[in-house]
Amino acid sequence: MMKLEIPGLELPLARFILGVLLLAMGRRLFWLFVGVAGFAFGFEAVRHLLPHQPHSEALVISLLIGLICAVAAVSLQKFAIALGGFLAGGRLLPLILYTFGITVHQRHWVLFIIGGIIGAVLMSLAFGFALTLLSSLFGADLILHALNLQGRVFTILFVLLTALGFALQYGLVRSKPVRGRI
Repeated sequence: MMKLEIPGLELPLARFILGVLLLAMGRRLFWLFVGVAGFAFGFEAVRHLLPHQPHSEALVISLLIGLICAVAAVSLQKFAIALGGFLAGGRLLPLILYTFGITVHQRHWVLFIIGGIIGAVLMSLAFGFALTLLSSLFGADLILHALNLQGRVFTILFVLLTALGFALQYGLVRSKPVRGRI
């Protein structure tokens, strides 16, 4: 089975920490979600547009793109909502297809654009729901790639972690016990 890499996030610990933050608090940390999506997009874009660019320079360019996206999330919220949805949707559609056994070798950019449009529309129409869903999916993806999991185990854990992230962010899983009558 082909190994799918998260562009730009080469350090497993960084992937894992960002994944946990997005999975558990992506709805609250909107700026982080948009920044990580911008970073991942930037790295993949540099890798494809400038293939001979040294890894360290591509990393710096990607960090700058991620930082610009995070700042835009705070200062230009409506634009950043659509941008974050577009970048995350573009990244996640090919991943989801791959995770469920649909291999796409050619026209990856078409799937990116289709996923991006879906993500942007979702974020614009149903911001809270879409942010929770996309940050849960993106967080699960980062965690599982940090652990270097593949195949059926990846697919099962991807679905379970996404559901857990969604439940955590919507408060369906409570950290404090609910007081009841004794």
